[in-house]
Amino acid sequence: MLASSRWLKDYVTLPAPFGNALARLTSAGVEVASVRALGEGITGVVVAQILEVAKHPQADRLSLTKVTDGRETYQVVCGAKNIAPGQKAPLALVGATLPGGLQLEKAKIRGIESFGMMCSAKELGLAEESSGIYLLPDDAPLGMDLMEYLGLPETLFEVEITPNRADLLSHYGIARELGAQFNLKAQFPEQPSLKETNAPASEKISVSVEDPLGCPLYSCRVIENVKVGESPRWLKEKLERIGQRSINNVVDVTNFILMELGQPLHAFDLDLLSGRRIVVRRARSGEKIPLLDGTERPLTPDALVIADAEKPVALAGIMGGASSMVTNQTHDILLEAALFNGGLIRKTARRLGLSTDSSYRFERGVDPGMVRKALDRAAALIHEVSGGEIRRGVVESVSRPYEKLVIRFRPERCNHLLGLQLKNEEQLGLLSRLGCHVIPIDNDADVEAPSWRVDIHQEIDLIEEVARMNGYDQLPLAHPAVRISTIPMAEVQRPTREARQAFLHRGLNEAVNTSFLPPDFPEKLHLPVDHPYRKAPRLANPIADDQTVLRPTLVPSLLVNVQYNLAHQQESIWLFEINKVFSGTPSGPVENAQAAAVLAGTAAGSGWNNPARETDFFDLKGLAESLVSELAPGSALAWTFGQEGAPYQKGFSFSVKGPHGQTLCWGGALDPKVKKAYDVACPCWALEVDLEACWKAARKSIQTFSLPKFPSARRDLALMVPDGHQASVIEAAVRETGGDMLTRVECFDLYRGKNLPTGRRSLAYRLAFQAPDRTLTDAEVNDRVAKIVETLQSRYGVALR
Repeated sequence: MLASSRWLKDYVTLPAPFGNALARLTSAGVEVASVRALGEGITGVVVAQILEVAKHPQADRLSLTKVTDGRETYQVVCGAKNIAPGQKAPLALVGATLPGGLQLEKAKIRGIESFGMMCSAKELGLAEESSGIYLLPDDAPLGMDLMEYLGLPETLFEVEITPNRADLLSHYGIARELGAQFNLKAQFPEQPSLKETNAPASEKISVSVEDPLGCPLYSCRVIENVKVGESPRWLKEKLERIGQRSINNVVDVTNFILMELGQPLHAFDLDLLSGRRIVVRRARSGEKIPLLDGTERPLTPDALVIADAEKPVALAGIMGGASSMVTNQTHDILLEAALFNGGLIRKTARRLGLSTDSSYRFERGVDPGMVRKALDRAAALIHEVSGGEIRRGVVESVSRPYEKLVIRFRPERCNHLLGLQLKNEEQLGLLSRLGCHVIPIDNDADVEAPSWRVDIHQEIDLIEEVARMNGYDQLPLAHPAVRISTIPMAEVQRPTREARQAFLHRGLNEAVNTSFLPPDFPEKLHLPVDHPYRKAPRLANPIADDQTVLRPTLVPSLLVNVQYNLAHQQESIWLFEINKVFSGTPSGPVENAQAAAVLAGTAAGSGWNNPARETDFFDLKGLAESLVSELAPGSALAWTFGQEGAPYQKGFSFSVKGPHGQTLCWGGALDPKVKKAYDVACPCWALEVDLEACWKAARKSIQTFSLPKFPSARRDLALMVPDGHQASVIEAAVRETGGDMLTRVECFDLYRGKNLPTGRRSLAYRLAFQAPDRTLTDAEVNDRVAKIVETLQSRYGVALR
């Protein structure tokens, strides 16, 4: 929020220099983001009046003017286009000092002497940009020092307000905070007398609130026969100094109160309200509202609106409607002040992409004790600047009256938590300076939190305020007691850690993505209509249009990473991600831990001694084998090839099931349509791993074995296997028949081609036999090998080659 030191003086007199106050704010936890001094170091600039304007004889874009400061007349060459006789403007005399230390000297411009300079707001440092000289009001006294006339020098400072300190979103709120820091009392602004007529306001308007949770308090006043026009100089000046554009005297007052007291207000043209009714309700399906920013916004039933008898006339807490705006033709106004539900306002503003000064304050919490005060002060100011008569009374609806919050405060506990030795009276005094009402009870106290501190809810909040007010620099320095010990890893963390290590050891890089996907991800993956991924949970209030779905799979995000890396000339892209995925159920979203990997482009580890090659199916299968063997060691696995559907290509996919039929991982080559949708032209393979299923499939106990004392015997078998039987099935039969003596089975060769019957392939296995208590004889080993061959021949038609 941008604030003015001059404006703060209306409520509290701070010790000079003002920089000390800004330093105190920062030390109290309120960050001062920027400071800008207006009028500092400017001398010799006075109020002057233009007497004559003539064309410069030697330059088309310059004017030759005669100006007076009331004592002397000066000839001044000026390049501004907005000058005319009779106007009053700042005149920098010869010898004047301007911002940046520039000293003005007599000059000759295109052959004509100039004895000064007519100044723009930018040249005076009062604005970032300006067009033409800075015109002053007609009643500005000639010859008066401009800095004195404008009340300068003045400091503008911007404070970064944290979400919990909504009470600082006003000049009075900042003055109240500074007053507490310097132990000064901030005075509520002087208010013009509120002169009401005898005619009751309730004759002109009725108010009903259909959504009391969305609007616990709605108040309004009726002001008749106003004269809408330009605001007085003091009002325009205060608003413009902090970057607020002057609109008209009525609207300017509502903006002034917003910046002064932090209470958003809105003025309606009473004659444009159908039925002279105000209804606070939820929007109806299909309704639209034209807003003051010139746009028309569609409304949904979760939006809170202010409506008349026929239509919405304002978006509650965010922006007024164009159909009832105050213009120069307005005679009667309805002035509104209300409390709205902050969460509801935030949700609607986010959905519509609107953020206003009003919504910013309602989202963070408005002082319920300020609503009526702000309404009355605004009505009195409108009467002062635009005339009119204020009808008697306030028309309002109060569905949930403000309840004071009383908190039991224990000074002894406060000292214990903060490490301080403050007396009870000191602690309670600090809280009293903040506006808390303190009632001592024995050694404790009941503390009533002020209405503007919507962030104070419990005792620890009060303890934090004591620390802040006493000074964070006063907290004692102490080294924490540290005990070095090992902390066992939680069982649920092991699959994630082991999966990450397994991926990293195999040359993959980790990607980190958001948990959201765009709504069209099922179409880009070419998923069938009944695919479970299509039931992924949807967000009711997404942060962006392309982040509306909670991810049921990590693959789409990784494909976006692949496309990005390909666009940046990366040739080998092996990525993995470990995160939560979500599935939709009737009872709500369900989380599950998943790991996923994509292998694209050339194989990892290519170099001068390892020629580059494209990533293939065996890279992915090898990754899956090693990963599952580490995550679920000792589990009996069942591999199925070529059965997976979208987004994988038929015939180039697989899935792995555990001992109880649960799917541990699945993957394969991405369908060409999917690669085209993600703009991936190179070979691309993907793997998905259910980490929780792997962990459940893992053996729960660790088995140890002693090193063998006796040698092993090895045999190689070359088998002619019908194409209809998978290698994993053949291997399972070999292990089953080999019994306990068979300690290792390794498939080391695959051959297709000449000298083999049609429909058969050659698989070569290396078998190792070993006994724990003796050296096996050749006869024992040969007998076991013969049984293996016999089983394979009878069961699968396998023959020795």
